[in-house]
Amino acid sequence: MRRSITAAVVVATAAGSVLAAAGLPASAGRPDRGATVTGTFSSGAAQAWQPLPTTHIGRDKGGAADATVVIDPSSLRQRYTGVGFSLDETSVSNLWKLTPAERDRAIRLLVDPRTGAGLDRFRLTIGSPDLIEHLPFWSYDELPAGVTEDFGLKHFSIQRDVDAHILDTIKLIQRYNPRATFFASAWSAPAWMKTNNRFTGEVALLPGSTSAYYQVGKLRDDCIDVFARYYVKYLQAYAKHGVRIDALTLLNEPGIDVVYPAMDISIAQQQKLAVAIKREVKRARLGTDLYVHDFNFWDWRDPNSTETKNYHRIFDDPATRKAADAIAFHPYWGDPAVMRDAYEQTGKPVHMTETSDLSPATILSYFRLEASSYVMWAQTTDQDGGTLHWTPSRDNNVDWEEVGRTTKWPDRLVKVDTTTKTFTVRDELYAMGQFAKYLGPEHVRVESGATTGGVSNVVFKDREDRFVAILGNANSTPSTVRVVLGGKSFTATVPANAYATYRWQGDVPSPRRNHAPVLSAVPDVEADQYATTQVRLSATDRDRDKLAYYATDLPGGVSVDATTGLVTIRPTVAGELDLKFRVTDGAAHDEVSVHVTVRPHGAPVGATVEAESYVAQNGWTDGGANFVENNPAASGGKNIGWTAAGNWLQYRVDVAQAGTYDLELRVANGTGAVAPDAVSLRDAAGNVLAKVSVPDTGGWAAYQSVHAQVTLPAGDQVVTLFCETGGFNLDYLRLTA
Repeated sequence: MRRSITAAVVVATAAGSVLAAAGLPASAGRPDRGATVTGTFSSGAAQAWQPLPTTHIGRDKGGAADATVVIDPSSLRQRYTGVGFSLDETSVSNLWKLTPAERDRAIRLLVDPRTGAGLDRFRLTIGSPDLIEHLPFWSYDELPAGVTEDFGLKHFSIQRDVDAHILDTIKLIQRYNPRATFFASAWSAPAWMKTNNRFTGEVALLPGSTSAYYQVGKLRDDCIDVFARYYVKYLQAYAKHGVRIDALTLLNEPGIDVVYPAMDISIAQQQKLAVAIKREVKRARLGTDLYVHDFNFWDWRDPNSTETKNYHRIFDDPATRKAADAIAFHPYWGDPAVMRDAYEQTGKPVHMTETSDLSPATILSYFRLEASSYVMWAQTTDQDGGTLHWTPSRDNNVDWEEVGRTTKWPDRLVKVDTTTKTFTVRDELYAMGQFAKYLGPEHVRVESGATTGGVSNVVFKDREDRFVAILGNANSTPSTVRVVLGGKSFTATVPANAYATYRWQGDVPSPRRNHAPVLSAVPDVEADQYATTQVRLSATDRDRDKLAYYATDLPGGVSVDATTGLVTIRPTVAGELDLKFRVTDGAAHDEVSVHVTVRPHGAPVGATVEAESYVAQNGWTDGGANFVENNPAASGGKNIGWTAAGNWLQYRVDVAQAGTYDLELRVANGTGAVAPDAVSLRDAAGNVLAKVSVPDTGGWAAYQSVHAQVTLPAGDQVVTLFCETGGFNLDYLRLTA
């Protein structure tokens, strides 16, 4: 058993709130009924940013609720920086295929916080990224014939950005959202600064391997300083056009083994480059921040693998640690919990600077994992999926014209119809607006309870204790939610499959002369998988304050009653669990750890069997391939991915009575096509009991259920899910009578 006490309150240093100007009632409400709580919700284009019934703090009648959200303002976390997308050349090019009026309407819908989604954080590319519509790839320092170097940067020019309407698009965004902010990333240094004199990537097989590659093009050691000056030259050029870039990333995905624009920089070079950039930024009297890493979770630190780049080692150098203002992440590989680890271990803000995941569940989850911002990559293509020049090929002589002809990315956030010169947007935009419309740089996240009853949450406040709570209801029916803060509460109903934002003036207890609550230690617990075990938390408070119990993270099947502290454990996965619970009076909190040993047992009929709770598997590499993916849109927050023909997963089920049962598989398919007869269920002898096809669900995080009838004998037995083909994700399976 382990426990710790935290009673200190961190004081936020946010700028003054402008929330009142955005419509939050300035009054705390009539004294007899508490502060006014206003809300809006979105469940798609048909119901976008619609008002919810007004309620009041203290008007909670204490009835039953489907979920409870405990807010703990004694635990302040990261500052909000924004939600948005990249202004890559492909996306901008498609926006400029619209008529001027339609383009204006598109930008307003995306960024205007009054009439649109209020998206407010945008990524720019320093030179050409991997995704462009028009060849050739380019840097800002292309040399004329006969010139081999340009240490004076005499040939520097951003004219390509001007011609491509990137600056025009920024101006349009600024017109409708003056609070919009911009950061920038380079995919490579100019060719002449690299060891292979090539702007695009160049790959070679690792010695002794037939499948693993490395990036040949490296930054020249003698070009570290001029590359830093190249960055500052870019900042100054954009400033002349009235665009302030508030942050740079060190380099997009350093060392990635691809043939589109890319570059390798070693640990030592990253350290020197970071220090050089900050030095040159200071000389230019610019206040630009520097984000290091800008790569996958896995490449920052993964204790389970020796293959990761472990770029966290750049902070072994104190000067680099001082130069870095934040750590940037991409989500394509690894565990997103690395963001929380990095935030807590380094004290640096963390940012999601590139993702293709449009799920609002992921946005909410990543904010809870300390991300200050969430920025999507390349979100505007045409009706055919665009003309793109991205490729997974490792061919150094790839035919780029053929790549552009055949590579398509359909179903991005914005689809431009080049025939009608009109656009459409995906429904996820409206849920994104439930974050971006109501949050600003004055807001700091406060800790709050984990998902309960299918309702997730993230909560922010400004320095005047004005709160913004975003609640996501994953249920197909409306959910009544109780929100608890400092001994007071209100209830609200979140519509089905919707995201709702509530705002109110909070009454936060003062930490002065307050005594922190104290939780009693809890003995270790043993539990059976799929069986129910209960443990009661006990806390004392010298001030006799009203206390609330919560946990910031809980695995599937575990919940805690906010009022009584009763912990219910019905684990879906066998093994060892370390659960952390808190109690708060609003001014301080205490924490206790509970160790649980879960004995394995077959899943009874009716139980949800998480895909990751397999007892055996074939076709994936444990610890290397990361096929157990972290996905907030999935049940339990995880799914099995990277499926391929011949792979299989085995599960234990306990069938009380022989008979025919309905098999439900929760699947996602982002390939754009149906996968016929993609997966089968087989018995212990290998007999095929059923086959099911996986529909095109519209994305790798867009889950749907498929069903089949299977006949099983009675008893605790092993069944196998066999991948007849690949190209789908599996969330869970369930047998029902």
